[in-house]
Amino acid sequence: MKSRIALISPYPELTNIARKISKEQGEEIDIYEGILDEGVKIAKKLSNDRETDVIISRGATGALIKKNIDIPFVSIEITDFDVFLALYEVAPFSSHIGFFGYDYKKGHFDFELFSKILGKKISCFYYKSEKELRERLYESKELGIDMAVGTGACIIEEAKKLGIEGRLVFSSTSSVMQAINTAKNIKTVIERDRGQKELINTLLEHISEGIIALDEERKIIMYNSVSEKLLKAPKNEVLNKKIFDIDYNTLQKIYKESQPSNEEIIEISNKKLLVKRANINIESKNVGTVITFQDISKIQEVEKSIRIKLVKKGLIASYNFSDIYGKSEVLLKTIENAKKYSRTDSTVLILGESGTGKELFAQSIHNESKRAKGPFVAINCAALPENLLESELFGYEEGAFTGAKKGGKVGLFELAHGGTLFLDEIGDLSLNLQAQLLRVLQEKKVMRIGGHQLIPVDVRIIAATNTDLRQKIQEGKFRKDLYYRLNILTLNIPPLRERKEDIPILCTNFIKEFNELYDKKISPQLDDNIYKLLYNYQWPGNVRELKNLIEKCVILCEKEKISIELISSLLNETGLNFKILDIDGQQMIVNIGTLEEMEKQILKELFSKYKKNKKELARILGISRTTLWKKLKSISKTN
Repeated sequence: MKSRIALISPYPELTNIARKISKEQGEEIDIYEGILDEGVKIAKKLSNDRETDVIISRGATGALIKKNIDIPFVSIEITDFDVFLALYEVAPFSSHIGFFGYDYKKGHFDFELFSKILGKKISCFYYKSEKELRERLYESKELGIDMAVGTGACIIEEAKKLGIEGRLVFSSTSSVMQAINTAKNIKTVIERDRGQKELINTLLEHISEGIIALDEERKIIMYNSVSEKLLKAPKNEVLNKKIFDIDYNTLQKIYKESQPSNEEIIEISNKKLLVKRANINIESKNVGTVITFQDISKIQEVEKSIRIKLVKKGLIASYNFSDIYGKSEVLLKTIENAKKYSRTDSTVLILGESGTGKELFAQSIHNESKRAKGPFVAINCAALPENLLESELFGYEEGAFTGAKKGGKVGLFELAHGGTLFLDEIGDLSLNLQAQLLRVLQEKKVMRIGGHQLIPVDVRIIAATNTDLRQKIQEGKFRKDLYYRLNILTLNIPPLRERKEDIPILCTNFIKEFNELYDKKISPQLDDNIYKLLYNYQWPGNVRELKNLIEKCVILCEKEKISIELISSLLNETGLNFKILDIDGQQMIVNIGTLEEMEKQILKELFSKYKKNKKELARILGISRTTLWKKLKSISKTN
């Protein structure tokens, strides 16, 4: 038996999401795939067969379908988050991004804000026909656009023809679910003439949205208990009355301020409602209107849950303690302490130089803790300006400031609810934000910018810094009370120079990782002599610097052994000044310094090999045994 709801998908990924929802949620949806005219052809057939009540689609395909059918149509809305996610993913590969969308989306998204966040130039192009699309693409190519982000699959196809890389803006699971829920509500109203009225009323009382249905005379013929609760208007005083004849202005306001096929945010009784309105058409005749609405705070709770599952990057901890390579005593002790910290819910302050792996430890602690199934949200406090960081951490309400997203935004504290929030470079937080963070830690509640309601949050904080916070306290740059609130459990990550015995293990694992990444036919290995060179280096960039060095070696090396010359040239780029000497047929690494310093290095190295044969050592150096004895005695005095 065919469903009364059809979804026409213009691209395969949307098809997969719809099928997954249909399977997991048990929704009866007929799913088709077709783009532009092909999608319209499918929609017309469904409309003409009269076996479908509601059609769902999106983008340019959806806009064309809506113009060519006479049954209710529900658009899968493309949200700011969907567009930003697409821009975020292509930003590293583009210097100038072009956004392409159907004309009705003009002015819908805040590209100025996106551009500021991503630090990329974004130009927008809109079209009404395939011809205009091609013209816009030609224009963009002339302007130097090297990446096309579009709301329709046709955009990406046409861009490829011009040699422009493309990324489609995908609809999120929450957007698809909202569209399906809207379609279900419309279908429910339509079915009042096909089924028993009591059955429909029962269904209406078991959904989370408020629903008001009006006939062609604007008389309220359906009104559920959610509507009664949100609008503060008793059902027995409004049912079967014309909407403008009743005394409750909340109903009149929701009708006047909503528009067909649009989503509107309307404030009623100090609550912000997301309102959708659609005309009901049966056999091409308008027989009424249905209005659905939800409390935005409830929608945000659902959206947060779905986003945590959908947007894995940044919300999932990918690393475990097994990913921390090394067997040095100091590292194993650090891991042991971190595992103990994992068994608690206390705040952790991770101290360590840049590149030591502070986030690696933070993720490992999260994955070892009872919060492992919750989100892991990370943010670098030094990477964003104060006002932007504030909105990221705490979120904001609609209209809180110029450029604020319609409907507001969920902050990272809310996103991390039930999980862990990792605040990297906490020492760079402004004093103003330090005060706000302290308040959240004390009250376990957050208030959005422009908001008036405290939102409870259950979040474990792991903070990290490469600066001396005690020194910052003395300088008046860091709050003492916040420091003690954060510094409950302290984890000191040792720098690489203090665990040089881990260098061989790290190198072996990094070589394996990059060999697989770059699909090298030959797996290059390090010569034993190279490790002496690596031990002599102080590694100011720590493990990250070593990893970068090994990546360069794997890319550049075409032989089975990574030569000491290659390593030397790469290390010299970092400023390490040394020479490789050939003494009696043996290679020796000597750091450039004064003549006395270099002589001491050579003597120490050779003495460790020939301490039982001083006669041979004197011969190699070309000096007498008496002179050798004096020099060795001089070295022992300075040590």
